[in-house]
Amino acid sequence: MSEQAAAQETTTSAGIRWEHLPDDALTAATGVGALASWWAPLPLYSVWHMLLGRGAAIALTLSLLVLFAALGGWFNRRRTRRVRYALLGEGLRIRRGLCFWHEIVLPRSRVQHLDLERGPIERNMGLATLVIHTAGTRMNAVRLAGLDQQRAQALRDALLPSENGAHDDAV
Repeated sequence: MSEQAAAQETTTSAGIRWEHLPDDALTAATGVGALASWWAPLPLYSVWHMLLGRGAAIALTLSLLVLFAALGGWFNRRRTRRVRYALLGEGLRIRRGLCFWHEIVLPRSRVQHLDLERGPIERNMGLATLVIHTAGTRMNAVRLAGLDQQRAQALRDALLPSENGAHDDAV
């Protein structure tokens, strides 16, 4: 999905224009969720082998492997679809959650430094993860995964402290 198309996918609530993650992020989340959960029934194979025999245990294990992969992919895609973010004058807001919304407000004044991470799946799909390191000990690093690479760079640049009149408090 292009940068322009991703920017058009927005939701407005309470005067805030929330942006959604691009479709490629949903595809990557589906694959990662499937890969992360397919193995779950494997430890039960030996029990089923003793109780049901080899053939039935293999059939049951394979069918559950497929089921767990499908459920993991579906759940991770659904969770990623619910991520929203908004760049405001005071900083960045991130909203995520399936049943319960969790909203994170990151004021620009608390931003220490910003990183862009790109793993092999993200590189292949043109995505990036923006890591925002903040002052303090709780939630000192917030990750926003699944951003289009250009949008992640634009967010990083927008969150950097401006040089106009900014004072470095380092000694």
